[in-house]
Parts: sequence; C-alpha cells; structure tokens
Amino acid sequence: MSKWRDTIKARSVDSKALTGSLGGALFIVPSSEGVFGRRTVLHEYPQRDTPWVEDSGRKGRQFPLEVFVDRRVNPDYQVARDALIVVLEKEGPHTLVHPWYGTMTVSLLEPASVQEITGRGGRATFRLVLVEDGGLIFPSSSTDTSQETNDRADDALGAVEDDFLDIFDTDGLPDWGLAEMADDVYTTLAELEEIVDGASGRVAAEIRTPANVVTSIVGSIQRIEDSVTEPLRAISLYKRLFGAGSDSRTIRATTPVRRQQATSTAALQRLTRQTAVIEACRVSSKAEFETRDEALETSAMLLAAMDSMIEGVDPVSGEPISDAVYQQLAALRAAVAIDLRTRGARLPELTTYTPPATLPALVVAHQVYGDATREQEIIERNRIGHPGFVPGGEALEILHG
Repeated sequence: MSKWRDTIKARSVDSKALTGSLGGALFIVPSSEGVFGRRTVLHEYPQRDTPWVEDSGRKGRQFPLEVFVDRRVNPDYQVARDALIVVLEKEGPHTLVHPWYGTMTVSLLEPASVQEITGRGGRATFRLVLVEDGGLIFPSSSTDTSQETNDRADDALGAVEDDFLDIFDTDGLPDWGLAEMADDVYTTLAELEEIVDGASGRVAAEIRTPANVVTSIVGSIQRIEDSVTEPLRAISLYKRLFGAGSDSRTIRATTPVRRQQATSTAALQRLTRQTAVIEACRVSSKAEFETRDEALETSAMLLAAMDSMIEGVDPVSGEPISDAVYQQLAALRAAVAIDLRTRGARLPELTTYTPPATLPALVVAHQVYGDATREQEIIERNRIGHPGFVPGGEALEILHG
C-alpha cells in the first residue's frame, strides 16, 4: 500500500480510512480542501512603480469540508447527524480529527449547512468551513506595534490630564491674577494659535474651570492631525509645540497668590508640551515611511522629546513629574521605539552611489538597481535637472535593500 494511504488511515478515527470527527462526533471525509498563506497589506507609494507588501504573519489555516454521515457511522444516520449538529451549535473551539491533516483545534468560521437524502439507508451531508483556533492571545508589540503605540498614547494622555487636574487651581485668585494667567495662555499657545485658529481664546475663556481647560487644550492639539493629510506633516506641526511656554515670563513665587499662579501656569505649559509629544507619538504609528533612515530619524526625534518630558521638573517646586505620568510616558517611549524600529527594519536603507561619469538616469538606475525603469526615483530624490545628464563624480542618494 502507498505511504500516503497508510498516513491517511493512521490519522483517521479508529484507523478507518477517511473517517474524521469534530468534538467527538464522527463523519466520513470523502475529499479534502485547505486554504493556506500569509496575511499581507499592500502599500503603494507615489512615484514608486513597485509596491511594498507588508507581511503581518501567517494566515489562519482554513478547512472547507464537505462531510457526511450514513449507516457506516451509525445504523441510524439521524443519530450521527444530530450528534454533529450538537457540536456545531456548542460554544468554543473543538478538536478536529482530519484524515489528511491530523488532529487540531478549530472553530466554525461560518454557519454550517446540511442536506439529507433518504435513499440507501439515509445520508446527511454537511458543508463546513473550519479555521484553526489558537485561543485568545492578545497582540504584543512584536506583532502589532502600531496598535501598542496608540494604546500607550491613550494611557499616557489620561495620566497627563489627571496630573494637570490635581495641580491646576485658580480658586481664590484675584482678578488681576486670572487676567495675567489668561495673558500667559496666549504666549504659551502662540504656536498652536497659528495652526488652530481660536485655540488660545477658547482656553483663556475657560481659565476658571480646570476640566474645560484640559478639554480645550487637548482638543485643539488633537485637531492638528485632522488639519493635514500626511502623518509626517502632522508630526512636524506637533514638534512646534514641544517647547510651548519656554519664552513666557517668569512668575516669582514670592507670595501664596503668586505661587498658586506660577504653579498653575507651569501646569498649563506642561500639559501643552506633554500632549503635543504624546499626539506626535500616536501619529507616528500611522506614518508610512519611505526609508529605514526616515523611520529611525523620526524615532530619534520623538525619543529625545519623550526624554525631555520624562526628565522635566516643576519650575516652581523643583519636583520631578509624578510617578503615574513617568510610568505612562516611559511605556509610551518604549512602544514608539519598538514600533519604529520594527517597521523601519522592513524598509530600504538610504545610501549613496557615485557614478564614474555623467550618464543618463536610466543607465544609472540599471547600474544601481538592475532596473532602468527606476530612473524617475533617482531623478526626483536627487533633484536631477535633466534625465539625460546625471553628473559623474557626485554622490547620489539611493535606496538599498
């Protein structure tokens, strides 16, 4: 007997060839079909003819099956039919014994159908689509690093908002103190005002209500992402707020009123800076980088900004940031580093190539990439004035990998 026949028989229930089971309910498997492959995401970039396919891991194996029960499974085929229906309607994954693929844990991907005939003792034919089930495993940073960054940004923003509400206090301040704080708002949010019109006025109008101040500042900063179409452009705008309030006047905490005013003003400045950094980190998880260098440069900039936030101290008390904020910012920093490093590793690296002589761009493209159709990429990246004359002896930026 052929080896494959022996294997199928050995994998069948009770060594009866072509007999399988689901959750202990027996059936006959006359033929087999399987769906296998990878989970991929297609990324197509402007001015690049060749798309990049992001590999997100192996796709869950699917097994479309047409199986049946008849008197060979049970003298009364309806008993075998009902036993299989009970399993199909039972919650949770089930053990599949498959003559071709062996024993595995599966779940029903879509509702099953059954067709019955009464001739030759009766038969019930089931059409099933089963998928392998590995149980509930939450995504880790190594498998979904972008989502991890977004989740950590949510946590960090919540900690920053709570910290602000614990510190910011305008109760009992005289009118002149509130007026000065309102003036400081316009100085602190000057850069934000240029991006989101009216942001300063909305915050200044709510200066007596801490919760409304938080809503206005955070909401205005988050609107930056909606105002542009490219995540990297949004990051560059957020970066303008990383030093918000650094050029504001110094409030000398020489009296209780002045100390309260100085402490609350510093809290508002810190909320603005921290929110801008957090949102920049969040948007970085959505950015599609063209090169590894671009991803790593963005990472270095964001990590430096995060370090500045983590290492910051209150200018009035000299105290470091709260433990809760520190922990959440540190977690976000780690998520950003992993995400951009992981995604950047899949991208081509920016390097240089020096043509030995002045040549047409298509010749250089063929020399560099072995593909003359990539001439436009070289022209645009290096701002070549004429495609027929790429200067020799001058280093060109090219993608490698």
